[in-house]
Amino acid sequence: MEIKNPRRVLALGAPESGVLKLLSDLTGSAPEPTSGSAAGLSHEWILETKYYTTTLPIWVDEITDIAEWRTAFTASEAREVIVVLGAWIYCFRKPVTTADLSVIKDTMQAIADAIERACGFSGDQVCLAVAMPQSTTPYLDMPSEEWEGLCTDSGFEYVDFEKTGKNEFGEPTGVHRIREALEAGEWESAEGLDFGSDDDGDEEGFGGFAAEEAEMNMELFGMKDALHGFGDKEGGEQTAEEEAKEVEELEVMMRKMIAIKEMGEGMEESERKRFAAKAVNDLMKDL
Repeated sequence: MEIKNPRRVLALGAPESGVLKLLSDLTGSAPEPTSGSAAGLSHEWILETKYYTTTLPIWVDEITDIAEWRTAFTASEAREVIVVLGAWIYCFRKPVTTADLSVIKDTMQAIADAIERACGFSGDQVCLAVAMPQSTTPYLDMPSEEWEGLCTDSGFEYVDFEKTGKNEFGEPTGVHRIREALEAGEWESAEGLDFGSDDDGDEEGFGGFAAEEAEMNMELFGMKDALHGFGDKEGGEQTAEEEAKEVEELEVMMRKMIAIKEMGEGMEESERKRFAAKAVNDLMKDL
């Protein structure tokens, strides 16, 4: 069976957390950063099992400020992004200090809060917390059982990226376990999701399909910029540095929009039109 319109994967972590290394080992390739940040990159992975075949779209994001990220992803606008996700892969470097460990805990809880706010307690996403290698040898030598308990508290499965082979129960570890968990995920898109309805207007107008991906992109990556009033600077003239920064952010946003467009090309017509109708309305409001 071919799943033509699968749910998405969101791979995320702090800057330099090893997300792209994980994607490379898992899928055989990884996108290249174009602006010094992995946020906004997209990737595809052809996943084949004896039960189905699909091409999973993978979004990449970075969490630079946990409180800010939590605010953005627990906002009502974030629901439309979260409900199309079939898996979260949170990558983190193995902690060296107790402060590092606290950041890991807080990040997992922020993600759990976002999922609960959008899906309630019925979310069926695969949630993996992947410990990546640390250049500094960690002195927080926590046994696997402790890690598993810590991650389970936030609804994650703990995976040690550096592990190979099988554990004492004969189960795969490391990257092979990540693949196994994703293969067992539910990738069929839900039917009849309430993305809001707009009965008026031309669903295919104002950029047609491009507007649909723009909508999804703005909600995933643009909502964080909106918290800071991106593009809404009042009073006075911008400095050269501010202008350069805004131009760079706009360029990054455009690349993200293109990436989301590519990922959305497999959408069913009915779902595509729902996105388009709402996207056109929202885009016109922002003009």
